[in-house]
Amino acid sequence: MNSGQRDAGSLMITVIAMIFIVSIIIFAGSTLVISGSRNVHKVSDMKQAHYMAEAGIEDALSNPFVIRDALLYGHSNVTSTSLSSFQFETNKVGEYEAEAIGDSGNKKITITSTGRVKNQSGTTLAERTIVCQFELKPGSFYDLALDTAIATAGNLTSGKVYIKLDSGVNPKTDADVYSDAAITSIAGTIPGSVIAQGEVTVNNNAIVTKDVIAKGKITINNDVQVGGKVISAGSYIDINNKVQIGSDTVAYSTDKNGYAVYLGNNSTVHNIYTPKGASQVKINGSYDSIKPISSPYPSPPTPPATDPTYPVPRKTLPAIDNEIKSSWIARAQSDKVTYNGLTVGNNETITLGNAYITGDFTLGNNAQLNIKEGSVIYVTGNISIANNATVTALEADGDPKTTLISSLITNNTFDIENNSIPTSVSLVALGTGTSYLKNNSATTGAILVPNGSLEMKNNAAVHGGIFAKSIPNIGNNAEVYFNPLLNLGLPPTTTSSEALTLLEWKEGAEKE
Repeated sequence: MNSGQRDAGSLMITVIAMIFIVSIIIFAGSTLVISGSRNVHKVSDMKQAHYMAEAGIEDALSNPFVIRDALLYGHSNVTSTSLSSFQFETNKVGEYEAEAIGDSGNKKITITSTGRVKNQSGTTLAERTIVCQFELKPGSFYDLALDTAIATAGNLTSGKVYIKLDSGVNPKTDADVYSDAAITSIAGTIPGSVIAQGEVTVNNNAIVTKDVIAKGKITINNDVQVGGKVISAGSYIDINNKVQIGSDTVAYSTDKNGYAVYLGNNSTVHNIYTPKGASQVKINGSYDSIKPISSPYPSPPTPPATDPTYPVPRKTLPAIDNEIKSSWIARAQSDKVTYNGLTVGNNETITLGNAYITGDFTLGNNAQLNIKEGSVIYVTGNISIANNATVTALEADGDPKTTLISSLITNNTFDIENNSIPTSVSLVALGTGTSYLKNNSATTGAILVPNGSLEMKNNAAVHGGIFAKSIPNIGNNAEVYFNPLLNLGLPPTTTSSEALTLLEWKEGAEKE
C-alpha cells in the first residue's frame, strides 16, 4: 500500500471518528434539552398545583358558610367545579379540594387543601397540599356565641328568666349573661356569670353559678346566691338580705359616703377587698377577712385617675355588613325559589327549601311550614307566625341521625306567639324595630336581632341563646336552654378575616 492510500485511510478514520463524536455530542445535547424541557414542565406543573392548593384555601376562607359549618358540624368541604377549574394550557387543567375541620371546644379550625394538575385523560401530573390552622379571635361573635346565653348591646331588664343547659351540653359549660350597658334587673338561674359594662342588679332568690362583674355599681338583694366572685371595677357593691357570695367581693371605688362595700342583713361573703380596706366597709353580716386591694387583683387607679384597672370582659355583637348579608341572600336564592310575598293560610301546609321572599311572610293559625334542613329563607318584609303554627324540619342531607340547622331571616322584624318551632331553626331580624317571642312560644335555635329590640315573655322558650341590640323586657318565666352549637347555627355573622387568626401554614411534600 503506498503512502497516498495510507493517508486517505487515516483521513477516513478521522472523519468517521469525528462524526461519531459529533453524534454523541448532539445526542447528549438533545437528551439534556429534552430533560431540561421535562424539568421545566415539572417545575411548572408543581407551581400550578401549588396555586390550586392556595385557591382551595382562599375558597374556603371566602365562604362564611364553610367556616360556620366547620365549627357547627365539625367539618365542611369545598371543591373546584368544571366552571371554576383552571385551564392552564390546551391539554392541562387545575383543580382543588379543601376540607375545613372545626374544633369549637378549642376554638380552632384547620383547613387542608390539595391542588392538582391533570392532563386531558385525567392523569395527575402534579399535586401539592397546604395545611393551615386558625383560631377564633377573642371577642368575635363566634367566640361570644360559645359561652353566652343572653347578650345585648343595650340595657337588659329581666324578671324571672331561667337559663338551663340544653340536653347533651357538657354540664361544666358556662352560660353567661352579658350587657354592653347595664343589667337593671335579673332574677332566676344563671349557670355562668353576669357581666356588664354598666351597673348590675341581681334580685330575689337568683342563683348565679359563677361571677358577677361590672364597671358600675353592683346591687345584690334577697337570698341571692353567687358561686364565684363579685367585682365592681369602678364603683361600690351593696349586698342585702341573706345573700351568699362564694368567693371574693372586690370594689374599686366608693359611694358619696366613702363606703366601697355594704354587707347587710345576715349576708355571708368570704374575703372583702376595697381600695383602703376595712374603713370602707359597712358591716351587718359574716365575712372571712377585709383587705386593701392587692394581688391577684390589679391595684386601684391612683388619683386623679378614675378609669377602672380591673379588666371587665367585653363582648361585641356583630354588625351585619353588606358582604355577609349578600352571602345569606345568595344561599336563599340558590334553589331559584322566589315569592312576591307569601301567606300560608289557617290550617294550610307548605314545604320550602332555600327561598327568597320579597315582602312579608305569614303563617296563619295552625299553619305548618316544613323546611328542608339546612335551608335559608330570606324575607325582605316581616315574619309573622300566628297561633299554634308550627315549623318542622324535613330530612335533606341523607343522614337521618342529624338535623342541619335552618335559618329564618327577616330584613325587618318577627312576631311569634303561641307557637312551637320544635326543629333546629335560627331566627334573625335585621330591622331596627321590636321583635317578639311570647305566650308559650318555643324555638329550637338561637335568636339574633343586631339592630333592634327583642321582647321575650310569658313562658316563651329558646334553645340556643339570645343576641340583641336591646332586650328591654325578658321574663315572666321565660326559659333559655343554652346550647353553644345551636348558637353557631345562626347564619354566619362575620367574614373569615374578622373571625380568624392564622396560627400555622404548612406545605406538604410534592407528588408527581
